[in-house]
Parts: sequence; structure tokens; C-alpha cells
Amino acid sequence: MKKIGLYSLLIAVVLLTGCSQKEVEVDANANAANSESSLNQVSTNESSTGVDGAMEMADNGVYVTINGKKVFLGNVYFGFDKYDISSNMRDIVKANAAAFSDYNGKIKVEGNCDEWGTDEYNYALGLKRASAVKDALVADGIEASTISLISFGESNPVCSEKNAQCWQKNRRAEHRLLP
Repeated sequence: MKKIGLYSLLIAVVLLTGCSQKEVEVDANANAANSESSLNQVSTNESSTGVDGAMEMADNGVYVTINGKKVFLGNVYFGFDKYDISSNMRDIVKANAAAFSDYNGKIKVEGNCDEWGTDEYNYALGLKRASAVKDALVADGIEASTISLISFGESNPVCSEKNAQCWQKNRRAEHRLLP
């Protein structure tokens, strides 16, 4: 009888411990290189109407028309589990702020994450990323009241492959023009 109780206890422990967490292999050098080089292709098959005119999607941002002028709004990419803006992404934020200086409407900053972490954690991280970009835009002269934030967490991936380069593309903040 004692053996059955012991076996039952062992089985219960095994069932209750569940599976281990996913292990992530992160290469900091690859993240910086990927955000600069592999994200620079324009997608010509996706286009829609933006607030101020045509909007053309690119792998690393979007082309929009602001006051009759076609400008590029670059995505801001983040490191694994990070929401601070790196020095190489700071130039993109400055360029976006310069483009927004001619725009009289509202701006939406969308925070996105890779698939690692819980849904709740990724929604919070996406919001922190969007907020960091908003703070940087405000520091560059954009009125805070014209910027709204949203987090998509991991629910809006641009890449679904299971590799570090793909996950890097999903850790981003994007910009959209609102009326």
C-alpha cells in the first residue's frame, strides 16, 4: 500500500511541474546588424490609403504622404526584453520627428513584441516600447497631446519563422497617421 501512495505522489509531482520554459538564444551583435541591414526592402504589393494620401508599406517602416510630400517613417527596433531606444535607433526617431513636424493630425505609435513571454507581459512590454518612442518624439519637439499609444504585444508579427532574425523584426514600434 505504501508503494502505491509513493508512486501516486511521484506521478502527481511530475504532472504538476509541467514543461520547462522556452530557452532563448540571444546574440546582441546580430540584433544590431539585423535592425540595420536586413530590414531595408520595400514591399510593393502592399499599399493602402493613408490619412494624407497613399501609404506604402516597407519591411522597416512605411512611406506616407504629408502635405503632398512623400516621407519615410522608420520602425524603431528593440533588443530582446528591452524598451530603451538604442543609439542607432535614435536617429530614426529624430528623422520621424522631423517628418511629423509638418503634420497637423494625430500620430499613433504601435508597440510590438516577439513571441517570447506571456501575453500579459508582451502587452505591457509593447506599451513600454510605444511610450519610449513617444517620449523621444516629445523630446524632439512633437506635441505630446497629438500622440496616442497602443500595444499589440505579440499579436501583430511581421515574421513568423522561428529564428533570431525573425524575432528581431517583431520587436518594434511602428507609426501610423490619424486624422
